[in-house]
Amino acid sequence: MEFKTENGQEYALISKQSHLTELLNRISKSEPFAYTFKFSERDLFISLLESLKVRYEDFTKKYFHYDSLRKLHISESEFGYVWISTSGLVPRKKATSNRAVNSCLNQYLVISLLFEKAIEVVKDERVYDIDSHSSGLLSELSPAIFHNLTFYIEVFCKAYLSLTKTEVPHSHSLSLLYQKVVETMFSNKHNDSLFQIRVLDPLYKFVDDIGKIPGNFKEHFIKHDDNPLDDTVILFEHEGLVEMKIILELSVDFISEYFYMGAGTYYLKSDIYQRMLDKADTEEKRQRIREMYPHLANGGKP
Repeated sequence: MEFKTENGQEYALISKQSHLTELLNRISKSEPFAYTFKFSERDLFISLLESLKVRYEDFTKKYFHYDSLRKLHISESEFGYVWISTSGLVPRKKATSNRAVNSCLNQYLVISLLFEKAIEVVKDERVYDIDSHSSGLLSELSPAIFHNLTFYIEVFCKAYLSLTKTEVPHSHSLSLLYQKVVETMFSNKHNDSLFQIRVLDPLYKFVDDIGKIPGNFKEHFIKHDDNPLDDTVILFEHEGLVEMKIILELSVDFISEYFYMGAGTYYLKSDIYQRMLDKADTEEKRQRIREMYPHLANGGKP
């Protein structure tokens, strides 16, 4: 087999019978692998399916085949790449080529599920009965949200710094990382933007609260519950949970946009303060904007 890369996609090219025989041997021996392949001729792919007792006509109805007994997964993309796994259903690849961004996306999945569960629990009126299962869940959700939200903000900050090609501090301190992000935002002229007012500014309250915890608090000790003076609990208020969930959604959307689009993302379009003032059609609305974002009057600087 020949290993190639095309438009960023790595794959093994099956271009002759010996390649096909090698692939079939690996499958018949139950050798565990999961990889992307491409067949130079359609007949080679049809031969693969027939050798595996998969009818081509059946395969083309859905363009995938899954055999739970053999843990064999075959799927063809619209671009002609064929994914073959002998290990069952497994992910094809990491989300992106940036490890810091991947860490942010992975942790977002965890924290978003926790917030969805918390919102579901507080909508159940039985949560107010201290003997109920719903009420008991609060004792598990509170430390889980606190731990994972703290970690999410850490990896979010590191993802942004990575994307701006800034040296990422080897630290778990949210106050240090957040301050580094603020400095980087101004040095890259990313301030006075949707990123600042809808993502970075709203995260400050949580970072500030962390900084006020007494007893030489260490963020990376949270998972072991090893900060003796930390008695932090999450306030389970529906409106607040939904608001925080939206902030997290915007933050991860920004990281994804920035990774794929660079500074061209609409999150980084500058002069948002003036644009909001220009859009306001009454003096009352303009005054409300000035009161809500006084720090933006000088470009977002504190």
